[in-house]
Amino acid sequence: MSEVDRAVHQARTPLGRISMIWAQDHKGLLGMNGQMAWHVPADFKHFKESTMGAPIIMGRTSWQALGGALPGRTNIVLTRQSGFEAPGAEVYATLEEALDACAGEEQVWITGGEQIYRLGMDIADELVITDLDLTVNTEGAHHLAYAPQVDPKRWHLDKERSDIEWRPVSGDAAWKVRYLIRAGD
Repeated sequence: MSEVDRAVHQARTPLGRISMIWAQDHKGLLGMNGQMAWHVPADFKHFKESTMGAPIIMGRTSWQALGGALPGRTNIVLTRQSGFEAPGAEVYATLEEALDACAGEEQVWITGGEQIYRLGMDIADELVITDLDLTVNTEGAHHLAYAPQVDPKRWHLDKERSDIEWRPVSGDAAWKVRYLIRAGD
């Protein structure tokens, strides 16, 4: 969905803020072999607090990695796989259909994975990125998922909300959060 498409879509289906949230290692890795490649409990808590009470949109692989619906949120799964069932979630074929289902919501979160983030880059208002102080060993991995490139001309750091220093190690890594706002917002 292009920015023009988003403007038309929002005129038709009023939405609040669309945010994307992810964690990445030093190389921008999101996960490998359909799973997260780290365990950082404090960031899991940050994810939960950020997304609680709002719809979350994710791809089929992310849904399967979770193993089920996240409580306290409307779970929405995107898949082109006809007849896919996701107990506890709504299933749609396109991001536009998913956003239509979120009409009237103040906040909508896109929570992954790689393909869904790429689709969302043209329509998101905000990126919430957890940088992990680690580089994952990917030797032997058969599938690697990476975060989309963030164009600094289109995204500006919200210095008031973003971490300057690393937060303490939690599980596998120290971590810090960056909030980026679309230029012009």
